[in-house]
Amino acid sequence: MPQSITRRGLLTTGTLAGVASALTGCSNTSQNETLSSGTLTRPTGTFAHGIASGDPLQNAVILWTRITPANANGGPVKLNWEIAPTEDFASLETSGTVAASAATNWTAKVDAAGLSAGKAYYYRFRLGEEISPVGQTRTLPEGDVDSVRFAVVSCANWQHGYFNAYDHIARQNGIDAVIHLGDYFYEYGAEGYEGTEMARQGHLHEPRHETITLEDYRIRHAQYRTDPSLQAMSAKFPLITIWDDHESSNDSWQTGAENHNSETEGSWEDRKQAAMRAYYEWMPIRDPAEGNTRESLFRNLDYGNLLSLVTVETRLTARAEPLEIERFKDVIQNEEGANRFKRDILGDPSREMYGKVQEDFIVGALTASKQSGKTWRIIANQVIMGRLLTPDLEPYVDETAVALIEKDWPGVRDMVKLSKYNFPVYPDSWDGYPVARDRFYNRLISNDVQDIFVLTGDAHEFWINDLTSESGEKVGVEVVSTAVSSETLVKYMGTGTADYALLLTQANDDARYYNPLHNGYTDITFSRSAAQVRMMAISNTQSQDYTASEVATFSVRPNKGKLTISNARGLNLKQRALFNGLG
Repeated sequence: MPQSITRRGLLTTGTLAGVASALTGCSNTSQNETLSSGTLTRPTGTFAHGIASGDPLQNAVILWTRITPANANGGPVKLNWEIAPTEDFASLETSGTVAASAATNWTAKVDAAGLSAGKAYYYRFRLGEEISPVGQTRTLPEGDVDSVRFAVVSCANWQHGYFNAYDHIARQNGIDAVIHLGDYFYEYGAEGYEGTEMARQGHLHEPRHETITLEDYRIRHAQYRTDPSLQAMSAKFPLITIWDDHESSNDSWQTGAENHNSETEGSWEDRKQAAMRAYYEWMPIRDPAEGNTRESLFRNLDYGNLLSLVTVETRLTARAEPLEIERFKDVIQNEEGANRFKRDILGDPSREMYGKVQEDFIVGALTASKQSGKTWRIIANQVIMGRLLTPDLEPYVDETAVALIEKDWPGVRDMVKLSKYNFPVYPDSWDGYPVARDRFYNRLISNDVQDIFVLTGDAHEFWINDLTSESGEKVGVEVVSTAVSSETLVKYMGTGTADYALLLTQANDDARYYNPLHNGYTDITFSRSAAQVRMMAISNTQSQDYTASEVATFSVRPNKGKLTISNARGLNLKQRALFNGLG
């Protein structure tokens, strides 16, 4: 590597338009054959919304379906469910009945227990002579486990594109579970999408208005569950799911949301409860234990002696209202004002994220995992945890991009002007709650846990980050998975997106790789010696014909109680220089 290339001076020879092709050509593998999600067919009749399984344990798994009743006003209906070791159901491992009724929007969930650890099963439902599609699931293993493979997804917007990433996952074999990090659906209405390509293909949200009531959320869940790619993926692999904000409303927090107006849309608490109730009805997830609130989404799943997977809730339990930094422009008029804002407002210790009960649970689970000798401690997390601060963007972001972004973010001009003071790139992420994050890190450090592996969604882009405390202590690694179909930054910045990615990477020491160009998902295999991270790009979401390719791959290795990122492939010269931290 030429010694003249440094982390801080990497872009001095180019502009945001001049080297835009650098990132777009970064895939290290040729495109695969053209695939089509249009080859899938969706069930009709009683089981039109398909089946799913989730929340596996060593001896149990949640089975889910929804019936379309002959009489929507009728009484409860009893379904038979069956689990078998073989697809022909020649002999049953276990079986039983479960009720579906109007009270649960005709969804049915059963916590099927009495299963063997680490075993693959087939399952199905029956209603009279009608039989559901057959699903596959798997219980958690016990004892010695050599490897575990996850597909990691987030951010699927019906109106933005087809769920081709789900289709590609459904074509895979050997995946132990799909981890869905939230934004499983979007609450927005159809307004503004009527003239889009997806609208021309009949892909507008139902109901056409924003989801506010319980009935609205149920209808939106039902619409998404008609997607054949989603049905195929969730029938083939167990799901481990958490919600983010759009399952309730954009930029939600404990007592409100950016996209909620109490004067016209009623009580936030009522809306939040409706959203959570519909989520528990329609997702293959275990209901909260007796005495816990619906917000208690956090749980711990152990894959034998290899890894612990802790899921977290960062929206509705304790989160303080996210800051819109541009609203403080009158306070931040110079360096002194910026520092005061960071200290007194951004750094307010009351700005909570987890809440004490949840934080105690997470720290306890990760500590117990470490003490038991497991190799990996994984957190399924909603919003970016790594430290990502803005460089001075004014010389790089042109008027065309600003004008486009301004349609969706009126404060973007002010934020670009304030960017020179190094504020959070995403104030809605953990950077908007720095004291809470550092407290969490320091609790882990004090318990000798400095090797967390964080899986994150929300951002519609790929990242791989080191995680460090404010004092510079390494605490882990973060892998951010891009969106299934939600629009990426390319919509706003076009050919300048690649250079913007390089600019942000060079400005943040913890950022090792950043790629906001692609939709897709992440495929990760954890073994004793390393985690192999494959960032999978989907070429197209506006058509059901697509190709899939590895856009970048990395190895993450345990090393003396910490994690190191190595073996980066698919990176161009400038990305590799930034990954290696030159300068």
